[in-house]
Order: sequence, then C-alpha cells, then structure tokens
Amino acid sequence: MKPCAFDFVRAASVAEAARLLADADGAARLVAGAQSLGPMLNLRLAQPRVLVDITGIPDLTRIEEADDAVTVGACVTTANVEDGCLPERGLGTLSGFAANIAYRAVRNRGTIGGSLCHADPAADWVSMLCVLGAECLITGVNGKRRLPADQFVTGAYETALGPGEMLEALRIPRLSGRGRCGYYKVRRKANSPSPLEPC
Repeated sequence: MKPCAFDFVRAASVAEAARLLADADGAARLVAGAQSLGPMLNLRLAQPRVLVDITGIPDLTRIEEADDAVTVGACVTTANVEDGCLPERGLGTLSGFAANIAYRAVRNRGTIGGSLCHADPAADWVSMLCVLGAECLITGVNGKRRLPADQFVTGAYETALGPGEMLEALRIPRLSGRGRCGYYKVRRKANSPSPLEPC
C-alpha cells in the first residue's frame, strides 16, 4: 500500500512546530527519522493531513550536561548514542544499549524522542528511559511542562501529549559512581542466535 495524500511542512523552530500541530487540530504528525511512522503511513494505520518535519531544528539535537543529569534533544538518533555522543560518566551503558537496537540503518535515522512518542510497548527506548527515571521536557502552544517518562507513556501507542504539544527533550539522570545498570533483550526473530542477549 501507499500513504494517503498529505501536506509536508518543515518547521524552523520548536514554537513553530507546536503551532502547526495546534492549527491542524489533531490532523498533523511530527516526523524526524520516520522509522516507526513511515511503515504506519504505508499501511494507512496513520493518515495525517499534514506532516511536520522537525529534523532541522537545532534545539532538538542538543546535548546539555549538568552534574546530575544530561538533557538530550528529542531528535538525537540512536546511532548518535551508539557512537558515544553522551558522556560516559553515569551514562556509559547507553552506548552498548543503543548498539543492540534494530540495525545500523534504522539507528542512523531513528530518534530517541520519536521512539518514546510512538510508545510501542516493545520499543527499547521506552523501557530504558522509564527505568532510568528520565524526565520528558514538553513544549506546547500554552507553554512548557515536565513529566516523568513512565507517566508520559499512558498506554500502547498512547502518550500524555496534549493538542499542540511536542516532546522537546529528555532529561536523563546520571547513575551514581556506585550505580550499575543491566539490560537483557528478548528477541523473537528467526535469525537471532539467542533469544536473550545481554547489553
């Protein structure tokens, strides 16, 4: 199948993207990597009237360090994390974790924010960000707010985003010097050598 017809708009800022979402009254979707949205468009499981491209917005690819946490823009890709864009101190395990998500071609395009906003229960980033206690930084036409990741995802393919709101960034707490994190991924692919693989 092919997607239904839609308009395509490139937003220049977070404020403009939020305004475009609000103006479309629920008929617009944001697009960055499109690794989740693309197949849904092709199968017509999603039929937006407008796609808003947010890949050119600098604020969405920023990485800001603080002593206790790192703020990661929603359009930072999984490949960026795999390649070490996040600081090792307190977040070193995320590079290996990211390397075990899908395939490199998918990681090159797929974004952390897109994965969380898609809210697929099987998605790697959804579970990891909830476990790490990440905080979602949300921007909308009525201002900004913060929400823990485990409250941001409200159900399968559902989030707490309201009309005219978008995920701008994630604040990920650093693990303490004594903190440790482990991750096992259950794979059900026929070509997978093992159903359980440590990350």
